[in-house]
Amino acid sequence: MNKIKKMLKDWVVKWELAGNPNTSEETLKKLANNPDWRVRYKVAINHETPPEILEKLARDGNNYVREAVAENPNTPSTTLEKLARDEIWQVRFKVAINPSTSPETLKKLAKDEDSSVRAGVAGNLKTPPETLEKLAEDKNSRVREAVAENPNTPSTTLEKLTRDEIWQVRFKVAINPSTSPETLKELAEDEDSSVRARVAGNPHTPPETLKELAEDGNNYVREAVARNLKTPPEILEKLAEDEIWWVRLEVAINPSTSPETLKKLAEDKNRRIRDAAKERLEGLLRH
Repeated sequence: MNKIKKMLKDWVVKWELAGNPNTSEETLKKLANNPDWRVRYKVAINHETPPEILEKLARDGNNYVREAVAENPNTPSTTLEKLARDEIWQVRFKVAINPSTSPETLKKLAKDEDSSVRAGVAGNLKTPPETLEKLAEDKNSRVREAVAENPNTPSTTLEKLTRDEIWQVRFKVAINPSTSPETLKELAEDEDSSVRARVAGNPHTPPETLKELAEDGNNYVREAVARNLKTPPEILEKLAEDEIWWVRLEVAINPSTSPETLKKLAEDKNRRIRDAAKERLEGLLRH
């Protein structure tokens, strides 16, 4: 029993040492040769592990260890390039999402047979615009979603994705900070209320579009307009009379709401709204 406890204790100590950022390079080198893959995994995932040790672990026979190397942002781009050809898709996926992966390697992985790997490439901020443009036409909707969400996706590509048949793709375009005001205006007429709600909450949505969305038949769309910090005071004034109480509450909380509108809300029939409006007014008086 004591022998088993000692063995367990030794394993735990080595495991903790392998993941400790303060562990010396010499110790990490020794632990990288440990027969237990879990210890080698911790060395591979440690952000302080030197490149030469990571390069060695990239050839490890255990795929979990190689995954950890592929995920480590300190892994050299040349090593990541080799791992991009790994037979295990999870390893290639970790390369695809690694911020240190070169644009050249990402370009190659964009043609990977596994859709999860391609989606990883589509979401990587290092992926070149021309590669994102190609991935925007991928047959897998999760890949197109990732392209639609990537802030580096060209506005022209995002504009094309507004016509995607999958609403989740259009949803991601609506929340993308790089989506142009013109494209947001187009999405404001989307048949899906979730998409319109995200347009209503986007800080880049034009005032005239927010004005139209403030009259949307869906409560959550109007709520998003009321919450948007860029919504003009005159639109918030109209929303202060909305029949839905939580829309009026968002108006009371919004820092763009005028003092005149806050005074009206301070007399609202809903106590939460009255309290929120009064608190805002008191804050304005203090400043």
